Amino acid sequence: MKKLLLKALTVAGLAAAANAYAVTDAANDFLSVYTGSQNAAFDVLSADVGYNAGTNEFIFRTTSAGPIAGVAGAAYVFGLDVGGSSNAPFASVGLPGVTFNTTVILRSDGTGSIGANAVSTHIVGNEIFSTVSASLLPSNGLAFKNYTWTVWSIDSRVTGLGRLADFAPDTNITVSSVPEANTYAMLAAGLGMLGMVARRRTRKA
Repeated sequence: MKKLLLKALTVAGLAAAANAYAVTDAANDFLSVYTGSQNAAFDVLSADVGYNAGTNEFIFRTTSAGPIAGVAGAAYVFGLDVGGSSNAPFASVGLPGVTFNTTVILRSDGTGSIGANAVSTHIVGNEIFSTVSASLLPSNGLAFKNYTWTVWSIDSRVTGLGRLADFAPDTNITVSSVPEANTYAMLAAGLGMLGMVARRRTRKA
């Protein structure tokens, strides 16, 4: 019974962390300008940015095609448009829709940063994620829920456009709302069903 509940909690926790609005990206689609490592950690397969109004936090997450921890030079840059003027520096590589004026960087060595501010970064297998206070991402005119974003992987050992490995998505999208209440409700319902199954098995035994 304990093993069953532990497995359920693990699955539920992963489901809660994985945002329902995550974007997916094709495998092995490195940019033609990329000159860095071909390690699978640089190949982004999915990503999401969610805003939790209840805790006033953003959740950044991306998944790669290979394990991330310790891969030399691997970093993931979340570009956010928080309102006001923004940059669009990647038109020359076919990505004019990528605009941003704030970045959140998560690195394969377990560090992360927003400008001069360090942020906690977590790595589990092919996934890297961070929960960041909205106070570190002040608005320039947009509500937090209306920020837009995209993410790209880089080989930080390479300079210039040659460091750009993979984008997901290829143009900005709006952050999604973290469905906190619904997640907890589903978790409670799932645990309740598991309890019923366990009781029935005990009676039969």
